[in-house]
Parts: sequence; structure tokens; C-alpha cells
Amino acid sequence: MAVIRPINMGRQSRKYNPRTRTKRPVGLEIDADQSPGKPHPMPSKIGDRWFLPDPLGARLHQKSGLGIVIENGVSLLPIEVLFCHWNRHVPIPEEWVSEIISQDPDFIAKSVVFDVSRSGGEIVIPTENCANVACADNSFAVKWSRNQSHFKSKPISQVRWFWASSDVDWDELRAWVDEVTLEDCIPEVFVIDDEMDITMYRLSYEILSGNQKTWSDLSNTEIDQISAIMAMSKSTKSGCYLPDVTKWPLNSIGIEHLSGINLRHEEIRWIKSKLNSHSSSEDDLISHLIDAGCILRPGFKYGCKWRVYDDEVSKSHAPWLLQPCSEAPESWENLCLAVRLAEGVHKKWICGFNSDDQWKFINIKRWLPGRV
Repeated sequence: MAVIRPINMGRQSRKYNPRTRTKRPVGLEIDADQSPGKPHPMPSKIGDRWFLPDPLGARLHQKSGLGIVIENGVSLLPIEVLFCHWNRHVPIPEEWVSEIISQDPDFIAKSVVFDVSRSGGEIVIPTENCANVACADNSFAVKWSRNQSHFKSKPISQVRWFWASSDVDWDELRAWVDEVTLEDCIPEVFVIDDEMDITMYRLSYEILSGNQKTWSDLSNTEIDQISAIMAMSKSTKSGCYLPDVTKWPLNSIGIEHLSGINLRHEEIRWIKSKLNSHSSSEDDLISHLIDAGCILRPGFKYGCKWRVYDDEVSKSHAPWLLQPCSEAPESWENLCLAVRLAEGVHKKWICGFNSDDQWKFINIKRWLPGRV
């Protein structure tokens, strides 16, 4: 009699090596290949900052952009001290980390963000040390690429960070993106979870447009044809059905099915507003996108309001998954999930919002240090 063995669905069927998690221990490890021949001096406290004397201080500032130059050395922020401890073999006093955390509960998170932001070899300087660099409000740090001099060139990006559990203030975030882009910098956001793991994002404005016929492209005959067809509509749960349509003038609107055209409620409102020459604030975003030549289809399967096409649905995939700001994720945890899903199906996640009676679209994409 054959023995049927239960299948363990909870384990991977393939062997794989899990990603190594950085623990960032406190305490110097002696390494003959990397440790300095002469131990570095211990930082000494000066106010809210920490002093390291030259020549070490000068070398850290010149090569790594660390600290502010003062007489006979450099003045470091606590996060720079811990970075030097992890990466430059600089000792720290016993109980130092505990004392700093008691003063700043976010110290660990900020230190990890600072460490990760430099992991690609970039020069990253906290805004508190950037008296001569224009920084947006709420920026945590500014960044130069590996092949740039932080003394001679402008930074390429500005960085801020959030806990994954934090709420997303979309109005404030947009204002920050505007400030950063005005300085010709890339807005970068670092999101840190309770495991002290970080996911990095770059934010940018995206132009959504397509090649479809718009309402203004229609002839009077075609508009009259749409009006006559709409008069024959049959109401359905999701909108209406237009029977026996052999030639529908506007390909960006409606779905062909059952030898007719099926319209969603939002599409019905948009067509009626065009036929009656008035607009509805409820459908301003739809109108903007259709007038830009795009095709909108439901984004239910992708956790968003719409998937947006720039060409015919039968000819291309939707480049964008769009969520109006009013329906955008309220926490960074949920926003990270939305972006991950979008990029998993090779699409851009977009948040659409109205600013000064103009529609703008922010793309949030994952990014890793050291990559363009």
C-alpha cells in the first residue's frame, strides 16, 4: 500500500541563502587588515556635539564630509560619531549609546538611515552641518554622488526619513518635493521599519499623456452620434450598456462587450458633462487624463483607482497605476506596499493631486544607493 506523505506548504521547496541582516554591533573589533596601527582618540563632548582632533578630524572632513571644521579638529553630531565607530574604527565611551538614546529616542533610526545612505559610497551630510547649502525644510541630509566633490559641486539629492508606521502627510510631502526640486535636487525618502531595515525611494513628477483621440478631436457628426447612442443606453449595476454599437467614435471611453459598449458611472458623467458643456469637480481628474489622450481602466486588481494607458489597451501595457491623493495610502507602511505591488508588475505608482487648479502626478519608486 502506497504511503501518502503530507506536503509541507509552509516551507520553501528550493534551497536559498537568506539575506544577511546587518546588526551593527557597538564595540571595536581588532582586525589586523583594517584597524589603524595607532588607536584613534576617543571623541570628547562639546555642548551637544562631539570633538575629534586633527589629523583624524581633518581627514574625516576632507574625505568623507563628516563634521564641521573647528579649531584643531572637527565637531560631530552623535549620528556621525556612531558612523565613525561603525566604519572608521573610532572608539566611543561605555554606555554612550544608551545616554544618547535617552536624549533622542529616534537616535538609532537616524543613525541607521545615515549609515545606509552612505553605503553606496556617496557623501551624505546632515542639514545641520550645511550652512552654505540651500536645504528644503524638513530635509534630514543632502547627498553628493561618489565622483563629486562636496566642496566644489552642488548636491544631487536631499534626504528625509520616516518610520514605516508613520502617517503620510501628502500636502506636506508635496511641498517638500517642490522645495527640493526647486533646488535642482532629487527628493529621496528612507522608510525604516521596526526591524531597523530600510526601504529607499526617489520621488519625481511624471507627465501622464497618451495618443488617443480626445473630445476636441471629434467632429460635430461624431458628437451627434455619441448623443444618439447615449439616448439608447440601458442602465446596469456598474454603469450602462450601449447596444448594437458598430462604430464608437471615442476609443478611450468604454469597453466593447456583448456587441455593444459598456460604460462605467464615471465615464457616463464625463460624456454627459461634455454633451452639456459643463464640468464636474468630481471628474476633473478623469477629464484631465482623457483630454491628455490617456485611457483609464479600473485598477482593482492592482490595489489602485485606475491603470492608465498611453496607447490602445490591445497594443500596450499600462505604464502607470494611479491613485488620486484623496484615496492615497495614509501610512508609509501601506504606501510601501502599493509601490512594491506596482513595481512587481513593471508599472509606475503615481499619486495625482490638484495644485492651483492644475493636476500634477508624483511617481514614487524604490531605489538603492550606488544606482542612478
